[in-house]
Amino acid sequence: MTIARRWQALDPAVRAEALESARVRSGVPDIDRREVWASRASVAVVDRAAANRSRPWPHTLLSDFARYWRDGVRTAYEGPVGERLRRTSAAVQAAVLTADQLYVDEAADGLLLLCEQTTWCWAAHESFATARGEVVADPGTPYLDLGAAETVEVLAWADLVLGSALDARVPGLRRRLRDEADRRVLRPFLEDRRWHWLGLDGHLHNWNPWIHGHVLAAALFLEDDPVRRGQVVDLVVDGLDRYLRALPADGGCDEGYAYWWNGPARLASALELLDRITLGALDPWSVEPLPELARYPQRMALGDGWYVNVGDGPARPNPSQPWDVLHRWGRRIGDREVMAQAAAHRDQSGAVVGLGRALVALVDDEWLQATVVPLPLPRSSWLPEVQLLVTRQEGGSTAGWTLAVKGGHNDENHNHNDVGSFIAALDAVPVLIDLGQPTYTAISFSDRRYEQWVVRSEWHNVPIVDGREQEAGSRWRAGDFVVQGNGVDVDLSDAYPSGNLRRVVTLDRCVRVVDTWAAGSEVVEHFVIAGQPVAHEPGRLVVKTLGGSIAELRWDAGLGTGELSRRVVDDELLQGVWGSAVHRLILAAGNNRFELTVT
Repeated sequence: MTIARRWQALDPAVRAEALESARVRSGVPDIDRREVWASRASVAVVDRAAANRSRPWPHTLLSDFARYWRDGVRTAYEGPVGERLRRTSAAVQAAVLTADQLYVDEAADGLLLLCEQTTWCWAAHESFATARGEVVADPGTPYLDLGAAETVEVLAWADLVLGSALDARVPGLRRRLRDEADRRVLRPFLEDRRWHWLGLDGHLHNWNPWIHGHVLAAALFLEDDPVRRGQVVDLVVDGLDRYLRALPADGGCDEGYAYWWNGPARLASALELLDRITLGALDPWSVEPLPELARYPQRMALGDGWYVNVGDGPARPNPSQPWDVLHRWGRRIGDREVMAQAAAHRDQSGAVVGLGRALVALVDDEWLQATVVPLPLPRSSWLPEVQLLVTRQEGGSTAGWTLAVKGGHNDENHNHNDVGSFIAALDAVPVLIDLGQPTYTAISFSDRRYEQWVVRSEWHNVPIVDGREQEAGSRWRAGDFVVQGNGVDVDLSDAYPSGNLRRVVTLDRCVRVVDTWAAGSEVVEHFVIAGQPVAHEPGRLVVKTLGGSIAELRWDAGLGTGELSRRVVDDELLQGVWGSAVHRLILAAGNNRFELTVT
């Protein structure tokens, strides 16, 4: 039974009571429950809030907002907005932990500043202003995007835990929170069903659970009309159900590991809140593919903070993720390896972004007491629907080589033109790499997306065929993708405008790549490399990896040295992962066969 059917199958009285008692049943008590909060003092959270108080609040400026249209820069505006949200969230947490009126006032200041922002929408999403030919958002026609959802989430959870303190300290603020939530989020959500992230056209991505989850909190904690509250929640459940049914049965995520936290993990958080307010009556955790989705992080883990990254995702993502979400998910499906994957990171989840997630983590005793354990690191993981194989030399260990091979197509969410590409990591550290996500700008999701070098196939570990790169679009895809032991045999003929190409990638004691093609085609191999080349000669390239190990690439010496070029990395996100430069090896291949061995 689907999530939506489970919700509708509940007795109407059970649903009504769940919505009416949501504040109590959420599992997060308010500030007056000192017997709960006084024992949970988080030095890191309070210190962060205290440090914030010594600095002025960040300003949001029209000139920064307008830069999206002027020069494509998004971060000039999104940075201060994000910092304002984080500072308000830190103040709310410090207030509830300490009951100190200074932090209640700090939280109230942040909440009112958020209410007085002209728009909660990020400039990159303000299509209403773009349609008017303007760069100033109109408060009368709010756009419901991720920015608006992130903002209303802070208002909703702050109201839940600080309600009585705000009434005593700043009477009237809570009414303002409700007015702004209604005008900017709840009313647009109810009255306009054209939002692309609803997925009514069948195109589903992480915006769906990300926004729906925050709208759910807003409805439960800020909407006082029980009829409207029920209408919003019914629509949220329908939207979450649509997203879940669109996900692959193998538990894969075409948006990659980094966006998994803002896709499937957002879904889990929203379902958990619904399950809590129904006192477990909803019990969604056995609905497919939820159990498989929970296993995705362990399947993508290379170890030591490195992950298999496809599409827009860093290979070394921020370790401060809401691992408690995954731990509770593992508990609910009874999967010890899922719990172990989360517990291995328990000490790295202290600066979680998102007020609701942070508050839920603070009252999860089982999570707070979990023992830190080693990563599960499965020997091999095969996701047939998204066509991704991850296999390592030894299960449970980062030692030696790990290989990831990707099929799929070139119209995936956050797509890179990378059909048939692979990642080879030595002792967990990628050597033959996927560059991942650059800093987003105005062209990142425009028709100019493939002007960005990191998303083009020539900067992935795939060849150029007959002088042509892979192109964007669902027609460019892997054909037969056959897993054979610790490797893959994949037909790449349909990934290129011309040619007949087949690739076999295997892992034994080394990584071996064999490309074959029909006579008459011209194939030029491309390999993107992290680390420092230390020797280069015909048929051989030696690299000192970012982890300090030595990797050696070998090919037919008759093909010469190839062209080894160094590319300066000047993008801040990419530089944080790969350092100041990466290298690319280009080799004109033989008549109809090329072999590369990596040891």
